Amino acid sequence: MKSGHRDPGAGTASVPRVRLTREQSRAQTRERLLAAARGVFARRGFHGASVDEIASEAGFSTGALYSNFDGKEDLFLVLMEREIDEHAREIAEAVRARASVAERARGGARQWMTMIEREPDVLLLFMEFWAYGVRDPQVRPNVAARFAQIRAVLTSLIADGVRELDLELAIPAEELAVAIDALADGIARQKLADPQAVPDELMGRVLSLLLAAATRPAGGTGTHSGG
Repeated sequence: MKSGHRDPGAGTASVPRVRLTREQSRAQTRERLLAAARGVFARRGFHGASVDEIASEAGFSTGALYSNFDGKEDLFLVLMEREIDEHAREIAEAVRARASVAERARGGARQWMTMIEREPDVLLLFMEFWAYGVRDPQVRPNVAARFAQIRAVLTSLIADGVRELDLELAIPAEELAVAIDALADGIARQKLADPQAVPDELMGRVLSLLLAAATRPAGGTGTHSGG
């Protein structure tokens, strides 16, 4: 069989280039900037990161960054909100559809410990920005809003669990959410500082005890929450 030169265009289909709308292009630019910011913030910390490095890593000028965000602080707040949404989704998936308060506590705690191990830089960023924000009266409301976002997710999970498991709470769900959030933050700080001092199952055990004390069967007078 005689062989010949292959036509470079043979057997290949030309793929038409899709022209993005202005809104699509802007959304794509924002996503690239946020992805770059996540990496730079993780490496440098909030204070060490610069808009120049973030823009460069995303492949844009600083002008593109400032046309999409008000600056480093605004960029960080948007990124923090996205991270909270993602972590909240993972926690919710680990908690829902479990048969008891104790199982939900253990499931949520396991997921939190997994996130500490998987993304320690993100948690350190949250702590760094919290320390920065509470010192500045102008920034503090934005920081408070992000932490309120976390408490709202926890409050919703508590309310869902109480309803689905036919329980009553000894204290308001919002206050219980504050306590759980504080426990999670404290465990994270201890685990990051001294991993060997904090067993992975510790948070699940403590959270189970807390929820057992804070819940009781609907219409009952005890504090038993069920297995």
